Amino acid sequence: MTTPRWDGARNLRDLGGLPLVGGGRTRAGQVYRSAAPATMTDRGWREAAAAGLVRVVDLRNAEEREGGPHPAPPGVKVVHAPVEDPHDEAYLEEVGPWLDHPHGWAPTVRRFPDLVATAVAAVAEAPGPVLLHCQGGRDRAGMLSALVLAVAGVETDAVVADYAGGFRGAAGHPGHGLAWDTAAGAWVPRTDPVPTAAVLEERVAARLPDARAYLEGTDVPAALLAAGVPYASLTALRARLDGGAR
Repeated sequence: MTTPRWDGARNLRDLGGLPLVGGGRTRAGQVYRSAAPATMTDRGWREAAAAGLVRVVDLRNAEEREGGPHPAPPGVKVVHAPVEDPHDEAYLEEVGPWLDHPHGWAPTVRRFPDLVATAVAAVAEAPGPVLLHCQGGRDRAGMLSALVLAVAGVETDAVVADYAGGFRGAAGHPGHGLAWDTAAGAWVPRTDPVPTAAVLEERVAARLPDARAYLEGTDVPAALLAAGVPYASLTALRARLDGGAR
């Protein structure tokens, strides 16, 4: 795993360098994940362009995108691909308490297969390097990255470690989005204080078993095919991330 530096980017990670089942590692410089790039500077976007970035997959919902256009410069295509319906009452009743937890991955894929399929295909079918992001780069970006890496054949330990890294990377940026207030039955601004190191590790430790259980108990390529991701897109995703050298 490499950590690129694009000026102003938050929680930015390159999904390259991860070990593949059977040998080899994922190719660097192909798929990146981050928090929303609103804080990226002009220099940061130039650095992204120098890395070949051609597409951004924005996993945020419409409410989170209010306030202006996406900051990506001309030449970088932005695909809006939310993976959930924030107004689906049944979903919120089931998953509302688990929106920041891998326990919510399975019901999200089950309830919104078309949305998840669109997001995965947007990454797979990009004509060059692609950045996927949500608001904090932690939850939805963590889920989509896990799906992408599982399709590519990355070892489960490495996928779980990537999820943990993204969760930790969001901790220094409080108030990074909206949260579902179960008691009020409404979306409210997220104003989590920066956790102490000990609290952060407790939160990470509480989530990793569910991330591992999902990955070990789910045939992710089959689940995505059933959700509507074209077989050709899964093949393209594997080819994009396959670093060879087995």
